[in-house]
Amino acid sequence: MPDHVSGPDDPRRFTAIEMARMRSFLSSPLQTALAALLSMGLAQSLHLPDPYWAPISAIVCSLDAFEGVVATARRRLFGTLLGVLLAGLQVSFTDYNLINYGIAIVLLGLLCTAAKLHPSSLRFGAIALTVVVSDPDHTDVWFTAGARFVDVALGIAVALFVARVWPTARHQ
Repeated sequence: MPDHVSGPDDPRRFTAIEMARMRSFLSSPLQTALAALLSMGLAQSLHLPDPYWAPISAIVCSLDAFEGVVATARRRLFGTLLGVLLAGLQVSFTDYNLINYGIAIVLLGLLCTAAKLHPSSLRFGAIALTVVVSDPDHTDVWFTAGARFVDVALGIAVALFVARVWPTARHQ
């Protein structure tokens, strides 16, 4: 027989409420870490040139995910697509300078507004545009733009997958 039998007054005994709080406390960091780990592993296995963009996307979506993962993913994906396309066009057809860079971001904002996209789409698109136009090798701009889009799409897909399969209180 054990020396001590756990009873209702035992300080080592967790209540259901305490267990739920503990699950909630651990769930968000674990889900985010899993999405980051999986997306980094996939990006590295695909030999993407800058694999860190995939987990960055997964982290952004995961941190917003707990209520709105699909909305965040859609905004990030549309914004990124517009951003890399506009960046590719800018690098292909204009000289790089700060004026053209600023004009490209204004055009991106106008496109997002005209398409009635959420304002965060502009933020995500401007980040992607900045990454692409800042790449020192402009000879492969469309490869850079495509790689950025694939990185982001991969991170988003992993974040959506992890959010979908992650056990939540309503599934337990």
